[in-house]
Amino acid sequence: MFIRDNMKFQISKLYIALFIRSFLLLSPVILLFYQENGLNYKHFFLFQGVFYITSITAELPIGYISDNYSKKYMLTASLGIFFVVVALLYFYSGLHAILTAVILMAISKVMVDNATSGYIYDYLTYNNANEKMTKYYGYTNFYLAFGTAAAAIIGSLLYIYYGSKFILKIEIILSIIAVLILASLPNIYTERKNNFKNRIAKFILSAKEICTNNSIKYHILYSGFLTSFSILFALSFQPLMQGALFPIVMFGAITFINHGIRALSGIISGKLQNKLDIHKLIVPLYLLYISAFIFMITILNNTNIILNTALLIMICLIIGVQLLFSILHVCRLHKYVTVENRGTLMSLNNGFSRSIAAIILISSKFLMDKFDMQDFYIASIIMFLLLCTHIMIKTYKVTDQC
Repeated sequence: MFIRDNMKFQISKLYIALFIRSFLLLSPVILLFYQENGLNYKHFFLFQGVFYITSITAELPIGYISDNYSKKYMLTASLGIFFVVVALLYFYSGLHAILTAVILMAISKVMVDNATSGYIYDYLTYNNANEKMTKYYGYTNFYLAFGTAAAAIIGSLLYIYYGSKFILKIEIILSIIAVLILASLPNIYTERKNNFKNRIAKFILSAKEICTNNSIKYHILYSGFLTSFSILFALSFQPLMQGALFPIVMFGAITFINHGIRALSGIISGKLQNKLDIHKLIVPLYLLYISAFIFMITILNNTNIILNTALLIMICLIIGVQLLFSILHVCRLHKYVTVENRGTLMSLNNGFSRSIAAIILISSKFLMDKFDMQDFYIASIIMFLLLCTHIMIKTYKVTDQC
């Protein structure tokens, strides 16, 4: 039995656990960590492609588990896997250790993504407060982004003075704390047993229904394309900074700005949920992405720190607006499904963006073997124009909002 007065306290505990999960101290210097283990920036892009392929593969079974078992346990298990990842990287090194960690990290990330919004929505519904979904889900994204932003500055400094092993020790301790916090959350699960064969059939049926519903499918497609290209932007930060000869502390500073802006997007969506219109973001985002690609291609081989910093901050702002669009989009999707199908819809939504991201990132490794970075980004803007223009127009014609 749950007490509504206790609702904010319980959700705050979830925020703390998610903050810890996103407090990735190696994130601002992950390329340097790869190089420390004998890898290079091409492996960096390739392994991120592996990350998203694993995510795609895991989406359906994890969506099934999320709809049939406790989302609280899903969240707790995801942090348990994260503990295994940091412990693995602490005790082992080299290509195989990092590849294994990337695969496990992908599974953990899918579990978090699949269960978090569903847990919040179900918990708010139980407390007759589901009209506050945009507010609480917006703050969820704030704490996720704020965790990574805080880790950006702290992680880069710790790496300079103490190295990666010290950082991993801290991550091990924090992951244990997060698991204990999640284990103490209320369990709002009502058992709904479905066998996996029926689940596949339901998944296919749901996919067909979505493909015929213009109010859903175009937003999923457009949001997926925007998310996948924002991932490419974000992964380009460290290679661009290294190419422009940025000092290591700037790796942390840019990562902080990036995730600080993401955190701000979470606050904005929560504070202004009744005034924001997802429809008004569709065309501006399209134009901003094109502008960023052109700017990047123009100055790619220029080591001027001012120009490169301006480019990186511009991309940070674009990613922040894209996240705002994504928050509104996810909240909007929840209106279209019943509780037992929420995990399936999130799997379809997340799976599409991860599929595109995986194709782009894995292709990038092989393109970089034959072409330079400038040619790669020229190919990327061409791909963006071909994939997004038609879908952007179709999405713009759908006028309802979250």
